[in-house]
Amino acid sequence: MGEAELIRRAKAGDRNAAGALCELHWRAVYALVYARLGDRTEAEDVTQDAFSRLWGAFGRFEGDRLGPYLRTIALNLARNRLRDAGRHPHEPLPEVLHADPGPSVEQEVVTEETRRELLDALRQLAPEHREVLTLRLLDGRSVAEVAEMLTRTPEAVRALQYRALQHLRAVVQGPARVGEV
Repeated sequence: MGEAELIRRAKAGDRNAAGALCELHWRAVYALVYARLGDRTEAEDVTQDAFSRLWGAFGRFEGDRLGPYLRTIALNLARNRLRDAGRHPHEPLPEVLHADPGPSVEQEVVTEETRRELLDALRQLAPEHREVLTLRLLDGRSVAEVAEMLTRTPEAVRALQYRALQHLRAVVQGPARVGEV
């Protein structure tokens, strides 16, 4: 059964169809919110709130694709959460960077230091840059997927990713440290 049919059935009161729509979109919405907020608990709360708001206005929804509408709700809620808290995300990256770094002690020390530096650098990026890099590079999503998630064109996603990588490079390279050659 396609998404349009699930939407039609959910509007008619079919709870199984509504549940199927939740299952269909939950992971993508959570990943998007987590990339923005960087905190699991807050991402879960905002994702849940987005679905609650969706169901509250579901009778007025007109369309056959729920994903873009739901992701817009979720992104707006995440932005509001950051604005209201007056802060930046706690942890901008998923657990991908916390994998076992390798067998040797030397590799573990270098990898852990690199991981820490990358986390620090990503924390300094604007939320939209952190978001696009997380979705594209860490989650491995395609440009088309990210474009749909962020409700942007693929060209805009490519440009945003390019600028994000430029900013990340500038943050990582930073000003020369005293005593370094």
